[in-house]
Amino acid sequence: MYRKPRGSDSQSILNLDSLMDILSCLVGVMLFLVIYTVLELGATAFQVTIPVPLDRPSDSRRVLVLANGGTIRVLDSYRPVADLTTGIEAVPLAQTYEYVRQVNLSPPTDAHFRYALEYDEEMGLLQGPDSAFTIEIAELPGEVGESLAELDETSEYVRLLDELDPEEVWVEFGVDGASLDAFRRARDLAEQRGFATRWAPLVLEFPVRYTFTPEADGPGPRDLLSKPRR
Repeated sequence: MYRKPRGSDSQSILNLDSLMDILSCLVGVMLFLVIYTVLELGATAFQVTIPVPLDRPSDSRRVLVLANGGTIRVLDSYRPVADLTTGIEAVPLAQTYEYVRQVNLSPPTDAHFRYALEYDEEMGLLQGPDSAFTIEIAELPGEVGESLAELDETSEYVRLLDELDPEEVWVEFGVDGASLDAFRRARDLAEQRGFATRWAPLVLEFPVRYTFTPEADGPGPRDLLSKPRR
């Protein structure tokens, strides 16, 4: 039987010489571009500004700024809490409930919040008098804070900052995911005025409560974290 002869196996193999020539040219061009770029960068001077956070002044107190829901609000509880608790250590135990009732008849407020004092006798018996008092903070109706577009040199936020002394106060921001741009602008305004700052993530629902202790410098973001609902 006649069998047709097959062609040479080498004819069925793709010749890659041309492809290798092209790749060699491309590698050479890329190498030239890299060397040229490095030489150009080496001849260029760069000035890099690195922000250095300010240290908190010694014996300073904290002011909390809420960057929450896309707005900025100052929560400075120092004076309202002082109004609620001044002289509380001299109140006889039997008159504590009446004292709390009286101070809450006209609760102190600031630009955005109302403050109230709560007393838990059972907690006081279990953990001591310093654990028996709680500060409740509630929003004032209609006071929603200032948005990013409103944060300028004439804003309420700046006015409140200008009433504070950077040597006596440092600023901590509680920030949620919807307020990052407003937080950055508010932080810049605070640091321009010489305030030491830091921040922490914060998601909260009002009213919020935190345990009152005389030596504390006011609530921080971790004190106001919303508790999971059961």
